[in-house]
Amino acid sequence: MKKLVLFLLILSSGTLLLTESCTKSSTYYDAIVIDDDCGWLLNIEGTVFFAAGLKEENKVDGMKITIQYQVSATTHTCQDGRVLSIASITRYL
Repeated sequence: MKKLVLFLLILSSGTLLLTESCTKSSTYYDAIVIDDDCGWLLNIEGTVFFAAGLKEENKVDGMKITIQYQVSATTHTCQDGRVLSIASITRYL
């Protein structure tokens, strides 16, 4: 019984740490700003996102920025039919 309680305690601690690390990431990512017919986009590690919260001074095609972001639950549909996930910038480095 003690082993079961210890196992469940360790398991719940690991789940809590995993949940916190997924929601409160302190990782910064390099992104390339893209000026496109669809609007301002970000290429982050090979994935293209619609940019939300991009500062005016960073709206330069090809500019490299370092950011933290969250992927929105909603998507953005371009006039040409492409559907992109939305990257909401939460912090700049």
